[in-house]
Amino acid sequence: LNEIVKKVYDGGAQLFVHCNGDAAIDALLEAHRFAAGDDPTADRRTVGIHSQFIRRDQLEKYRAWKIFPSFFTIHCFYFGDTHVANRGAEQAAFISPLRSARAAGIRFTNHTDFNVAPLDQMFTIHTAVNRTSRSGRVIGPDERVTPLEALEAITIDGARQYREDHAKGSIEVGKFADLVILSGNPLTVDPAAIKDIKVLETIKEGRTIHAVR
Repeated sequence: LNEIVKKVYDGGAQLFVHCNGDAAIDALLEAHRFAAGDDPTADRRTVGIHSQFIRRDQLEKYRAWKIFPSFFTIHCFYFGDTHVANRGAEQAAFISPLRSARAAGIRFTNHTDFNVAPLDQMFTIHTAVNRTSRSGRVIGPDERVTPLEALEAITIDGARQYREDHAKGSIEVGKFADLVILSGNPLTVDPAAIKDIKVLETIKEGRTIHAVR
């Protein structure tokens, strides 16, 4: 892994690494340290996909070395109860620690991991805000974020992670008119109802490409 990461860095490409567990994250961090040489803090936009069961010390290294996590809060719903049973409540509570990452100054993204879970961005926001499991248990209440923070994770921060925030990710003059019209406002509805919001229309570069009639 060290040599593969070095090859990617030397070639100037962006690196995305699947890290589903703290041992895998340790391997990524060691490979980054090895490959980055004397400049581990350069802005390479390296991304740790999932970064589940990340430890606080690893989160601090992410911040220091500018490694970006792409979290997976839908995991709280589908697998949260299983993690509590298998790994204990304390460790399960720190999966996809959005609030702690935000407090550390880390801008993260949040994904669906299709086809492990459905492609449903409203549910992605919902799970980041609520973190409820199938049984209704809140998995890590201290790691919940606001609806606006959850929205940023799948819009402007997604664009930033890909170095495309100059053209995408927010509604601004000069950026692509990529928009959706929703059936409700995720910033103002009851948090428990965010998952029920529907996409009524999708606009790509100013042109409607999907609409509910």
